[in-house]
Amino acid sequence: MGRCLRTAPMGRSLHECARRCPVIVGLIIAALLVVLGTGAGSRQLRTLRRVHDEPFMPDVDRRYFRGQGRRRLVASGLLVVIGLLIAFYYVSGMDARMDELGENRPERQPSEDDKNFARMVAVYWIGVILLVGVVLLVAVIDFWATRVYWMARYREIKTDHDTKLQRDLAVYRQQKLNDRVKGLKKPTDDTTPEGEPPL
Repeated sequence: MGRCLRTAPMGRSLHECARRCPVIVGLIIAALLVVLGTGAGSRQLRTLRRVHDEPFMPDVDRRYFRGQGRRRLVASGLLVVIGLLIAFYYVSGMDARMDELGENRPERQPSEDDKNFARMVAVYWIGVILLVGVVLLVAVIDFWATRVYWMARYREIKTDHDTKLQRDLAVYRQQKLNDRVKGLKKPTDDTTPEGEPPL
């Protein structure tokens, strides 16, 4: 807002500049959400194609990556929708009309149309907030699913490592036991009795 005030022409009022700055900020946020959602969605589509084309992937890994891709694809689509809704609020003139209602409030009572419009804007933003909540919910579910998956993989790796360690330890003990038994054997006598020719 300070930058807007510094760059404003002399003829433009500070009030008009203050009204334009939230619009610019809102449009920038909307554009970022659309770009982020589009980029993340395209990445998840590529991931889903790779999972589909991989013939040797284990079933448990395939199910996890498919679920992860679908969840993140839903979240990406919701980000795009939220960005478009925010942009539409400012581009359609809804924000400007709400400012006019706020400016004229001390002078006159709002008409029924103004009240209906204010209710519609409230419902509009409630819908946007609910969509943000859905995105957060999907993110929490995805985080929990990722944690469960990698904990299961960690347990498998740990079990496999413990099994190999026990096997190597058993082989080592068996080798030590064999060496000990060989050391306890009596030496063989290769000499022949007296009076008998050697074989």
